[in-house]
Amino acid sequence: MSAVDVPPGLALGELAAGEFAALPRARRLALRGFYYVAMAGAATLAIATRRLHAPMIELLFVAPIVCFSVACVGYAVRRARLRIDRDGVRWGWRIAGVRMHRDRIREVRVYTDAVALRPRRGSTWYLSRRDWDSFDQIARALDAASIPFAKFARRAPLGAKLQGYGLVLDALLLADMLAATLALLVAILL
Repeated sequence: MSAVDVPPGLALGELAAGEFAALPRARRLALRGFYYVAMAGAATLAIATRRLHAPMIELLFVAPIVCFSVACVGYAVRRARLRIDRDGVRWGWRIAGVRMHRDRIREVRVYTDAVALRPRRGSTWYLSRRDWDSFDQIARALDAASIPFAKFARRAPLGAKLQGYGLVLDALLLADMLAATLALLVAILL
């Protein structure tokens, strides 16, 4: 048995000033939606394979695949984490993600219900209170990572709220479960 002593920070990546996950209820919705759509889709496909000569049966083969794809994306997005360190802000998973490097950030605005990361070029990232657990800790993590920001004691502008993906993603997952249910009902009633 051997041990290797590595000085702090060397080859181990930057220590995070803060790491944030989606809200627990949003993660639960995505997980339950994933399982529900998978089961409803499998049942739909099983029924559809027994009725190959029914009119428009091909829709019953495509609908579960589309619904499952949407559920996979929703689940993956809710499993992504937000990480703030001295190098900048990263959104994603351990194996893949996108980063707004520190030198690319033009300004950071912290509102009571959102954080706006404005790059020198490209689109602004909006981090909404509705999307992230421990949202109040984001400003502390930015400060700990020495990323300068301006704090505003008001709510974010409407444009920022519209770019927060939480409500849209939750509605999309609910619509996806409804579509999977409808496809299953059509398969049963054929």
